[in-house]
Amino acid sequence: MQAQRLLALDLFRGLTIILMIMVNSPNTYGEFSHAYWDGVTFADFIFPFFLIIVGVAIAIGMRPVERSAEALSALRLKVLRRSLIMFGLGIVVNLMYLKFADIRILGVLQRIAVVYLVCSFLAMQCSSKRLMQIMGFILVSYWLLILLVPAPGLVAGQLERGANLINWFDSVFLPGMLWRGSWDPEGILSTYPAIASGLFGVLMGRLVLAYKQQLPQLVMSLFVLGFCSFLLGCLWSLFFPFIKQIWSSSFVLVTSGMASMVLALLIWFSDVKGYQQCSRIPLIFGANAIVAYVLHVAMEKLLEVPVAGQSVHGIYQHWVETLGWNQFFSVGVWIAAFLVLCYLPVWWLYQRKIFVKI
Repeated sequence: MQAQRLLALDLFRGLTIILMIMVNSPNTYGEFSHAYWDGVTFADFIFPFFLIIVGVAIAIGMRPVERSAEALSALRLKVLRRSLIMFGLGIVVNLMYLKFADIRILGVLQRIAVVYLVCSFLAMQCSSKRLMQIMGFILVSYWLLILLVPAPGLVAGQLERGANLINWFDSVFLPGMLWRGSWDPEGILSTYPAIASGLFGVLMGRLVLAYKQQLPQLVMSLFVLGFCSFLLGCLWSLFFPFIKQIWSSSFVLVTSGMASMVLALLIWFSDVKGYQQCSRIPLIFGANAIVAYVLHVAMEKLLEVPVAGQSVHGIYQHWVETLGWNQFFSVGVWIAAFLVLCYLPVWWLYQRKIFVKI
C-alpha cells in the first residue's frame, strides 16, 4: 500500500463479480440460490458485498477534507452524474429481461446508484464517528418502522413474504413492473437500509487508509470489526430475522461483518503473505466490473433466445437429459461455461488496457 493500491481491494471486487455471475446463472440451486424468504444462503451475501466494496472505494476517493465551495460543488456534480448514468444503465439492463410495456424502475444497478450517491455525499462531510451514528440510526429506525407501523390490512411487525409494510409500500407507490408481481426485492423502502451497507464499506475503507502502512494491524482491525458486526447481526436476527428481500437490519450487519472478515483474509493472503498465483482472473473481471455485469445479463438472455425452435440453453438441457448427468454436475458445467463466455470480452478489454468507467 506504501506505493500502490492494495491488491486485496481489486481481488474483492473481482471475486464478487465472478460470484454474482455464478449465482445469476440459470438453474442454480441450494446455496447458489437466494433464500425464498427468511434465512440466508451463500448467494445472499453477493449483492451486499458489492455495495460494501462501493463504500470502500468511496472512502478512498472522497476523504472528508477541507474543500473550497467550487471544489465541493464540482465533486457533487460528478457524483450525481455517475449516479444518474448508473441508474439509467440499470433500467436498460432491466429491459433485457422485460419489454418497454413492462419497464422495471428499480433493480440492482439502480440500488447501487442510490447507495453510491447518498454515501458519497455523507463521506465528503462526515467523520467516521458520525457515519457510524447515521448507520446505527438507519438500522434501528428501519426496524422500528416495521415493528410499530401497520399497513392497511396488516398488523404492525408482520413479516410474511408479500404481506408486510415494505412489500405493501412497493405495491402502492412503486410504478412500473414489480419483480415479484406485487412487490420488488429492490424496492423503495428496502433501499433505505442498503445505504447502511454502503456506509459500513466507507468505515472499512477508512480503516484501510488509517492502517495502510501497518498491514497486520489492518487485518486485525477489519477482522475484529467484522466479527463483532456478524455476532451482533446474529443476535438481532432473534428479533428481526435475516430477510434479504426486505434488506433487514440483521441481514445488513451479518453480511457487512462477513465482508469485513473476507477482506481481512484477502489482505493477509495477497498483500501480507504475497500469494498472488490465482489473482489474474478476478483482477480482469474487477477491472471492468460494470461491463462484466451488463455483459452477463445480455449473454444470459442470448442463450435463451430460440433459434430454429431451440435455444442454446435448451439444447444443453437436452444433452444433460440424454447423458443422464446429475443436477450438481450439469449445473457446474453450465456455470463454468457461462463464466468463460463472460470472461472472454473483459479479458479482451484488459489486454488492450480499455477500462470502462462511469
